[in-house]
Amino acid sequence: MERDDAPAVKSLNRGLDILEHVGAATQPVTFTRLLAALGIPRSSLFHLLNNLQARGFLARDGGTDGYRLGASVGRLARAAPKPSLGDRVAPFLRELSRELNETCGFYVRAGDAVEVVASAISTQALSYTMKVGVRAPLYAVSAGKIVLADLAPEMLKDYLAGVVLTPATPLTIRSRTRLRQEIATVRAAGFAYSHEEFTPGITAIATAVRPAGKFAGAVNIAVPTVRFTQDRDVEFREALRLTARAVEAALG
Repeated sequence: MERDDAPAVKSLNRGLDILEHVGAATQPVTFTRLLAALGIPRSSLFHLLNNLQARGFLARDGGTDGYRLGASVGRLARAAPKPSLGDRVAPFLRELSRELNETCGFYVRAGDAVEVVASAISTQALSYTMKVGVRAPLYAVSAGKIVLADLAPEMLKDYLAGVVLTPATPLTIRSRTRLRQEIATVRAAGFAYSHEEFTPGITAIATAVRPAGKFAGAVNIAVPTVRFTQDRDVEFREALRLTARAVEAALG
């Protein structure tokens, strides 16, 4: 079985090598260049090129007689599933977590809550575990307050009129007036905090991510309160600001 499979695998690898080489080239690649670059025997290269061209994965350039990628490559690319928002932001969270050695996450709005779509967990013994899929009320967590600060005035008014400020901890905000004041502060500063308002012993800070000016979500850092010092607050703000800008650029 292994002997029977080996030639097919070898041919497949050679075909993929051809596509990768042609795709990376800045101009159509001639047969001679492919022969020299890939080390595929002449007869095998000839047949592989013909097969790839017949299936539409390669096309001949009329001006140079070289090879370029064909329409079938584009069709496959369009059919491939697009990475989720969580997959796209996860590398930035891992980098942020490594830099600070703290837990961080990315939240999106889910009705009157925010939901974790990606996270990176601190390796410290005392740390917060942020699980993907977990939801929290907008009024109780830093990312939720970022969402509220981004709402249009009428939408915020409707939210405040209907929300029930159920306490998650003794420090959860219970006053609409206080929540309204805090949202105003968030709008002015660009950062939101949750001081043990959702999880005892955990303080969090968040900022918005707005690719092309459109709100996409919030990135936050969740830290044991004993480590959330004034000096680290300054560090957290700058790290969040840089991460948010990097994510915005990646999301376009």
